[in-house]
Amino acid sequence: MKQTAACIIGIMGMAIALQGCQPRSSQAKQEEEPIKREVIRETLYDKSLPEIKKAINGRWELISGQNARETGEFENTFITFKEDTYIWSENGTDEPGDLNWRKGPTGAGYDSYLMDVFYAERPAYLIAISGDSLYIQDISDTGYKYLLIRK
Repeated sequence: MKQTAACIIGIMGMAIALQGCQPRSSQAKQEEEPIKREVIRETLYDKSLPEIKKAINGRWELISGQNARETGEFENTFITFKEDTYIWSENGTDEPGDLNWRKGPTGAGYDSYLMDVFYAERPAYLIAISGDSLYIQDISDTGYKYLLIRK
């Protein structure tokens, strides 16, 4: 009798342990898994103008600009792109402007859509978006590459 009771207790213990090993329902899995956002990674220098405008529309924080010799960091500087215009916001002051799009040589061996966002005499083109980061290349003598983060 003691042996039978021990067997029953052992079987019940195994049943309880195995119950914990059963696969979870798909709903339980979905609730536990983090929500995955689509990460955008695309070049922009080779896109059409409507594609470029759509990709960059919105508010961006200007983080840094660098070339082979120096790096500049920005604080409280934002650029809001909307189709053919932008608003440069720095320390609470907004300065609107026109992007003045035109197709031209980048100096890197190909043509792309250039815009006047940093300085009219220094056009820039959009290189790529990776996640929430936007990269813009200045085609002037300074050759700055700018990093902006979507806000």
